[in-house]
Amino acid sequence: MTQTIVEIFEKEVFEKNLPLLDKIATSNLPELRLPLIAATPENIAEFGLYVGEEVPESGLAIPFYKGSVQEGHNFNFQYHEQAVMRTAKIMQRNPQLDWLERHLHLSQLFIPLGIKPFILVLGPPNHAEGKSLPHLDKLKAFLFEPGVGILLHLGTWHDFPFAAQGYVTILTANSAEVVKALASCDGPRELFAGDVFKINIPTRLGVRLIVELPQ
Repeated sequence: MTQTIVEIFEKEVFEKNLPLLDKIATSNLPELRLPLIAATPENIAEFGLYVGEEVPESGLAIPFYKGSVQEGHNFNFQYHEQAVMRTAKIMQRNPQLDWLERHLHLSQLFIPLGIKPFILVLGPPNHAEGKSLPHLDKLKAFLFEPGVGILLHLGTWHDFPFAAQGYVTILTANSAEVVKALASCDGPRELFAGDVFKINIPTRLGVRLIVELPQ
């Protein structure tokens, strides 16, 4: 049986450089369009924990301020070596995504600050299946309203969020090794180091991944 491109790539040693497709080659690829979906606790459950006004797993027994504070249990935030927190200002950008990444030792947190929504493309974890590429048919684009964020499961495929309108400042909980690996790049390229497994979508998956933004 003839192997598909994805099956061949699954057997590649990813810690090797692949020449990225240029703009002309990329423009000739088929489109995969993702409709924008409003994030809810239920529809993002396979990707991460919905963080909003409601307190998940509430009832932590801290005996101060009873009646005026509803305490929640600790989130399952996981990281390797050193945790870091920082903010980033994200703007609107081209709805064609060129990158997806995952972290196997970090459950990354994204929380918006302010009054504007952000967009995040997610794919369910599949590293337990031995997969090195996301399932194309399971990728989804979510709109996170102001005051709503997400704590990603280990291995969830994602790109960095972008603003739905204007700009949004987001708070991220991260690991030092992930930040260092990303900041050490001399330019946009695939990266397989420091708990960052980052692939180029057109080159690896053979599609143009486009988020359908509201008109």
